[in-house]
Amino acid sequence: MAVRDRKEERLETRLPSEAKQQIEYAAQLQGRSVSDFVVAAALDQATKVIEQQKILRLSMKDSMELAEAILKPPEPTAKAIAAARRYKKKIGA
Repeated sequence: MAVRDRKEERLETRLPSEAKQQIEYAAQLQGRSVSDFVVAAALDQATKVIEQQKILRLSMKDSMELAEAILKPPEPTAKAIAAARRYKKKIGA
């Protein structure tokens, strides 16, 4: 989403005076309006959070167990074999 898209929504916040001054100063350094600066910063952070949540995080133990399961899968159970046969019969394979 581009920051300069049509602006139809409003977002309000309360913050300490010092935080507002710092944001205003940073926006001024970049030659942007405070609104543009805040929206760009919020979108940047939102994108990072969303991307981080999409990444599958495994502990070392979990990683080792996953690798083990891939490299040495367990033998199929009788139920799994029966299900595979039913599936093949149903699709005509």
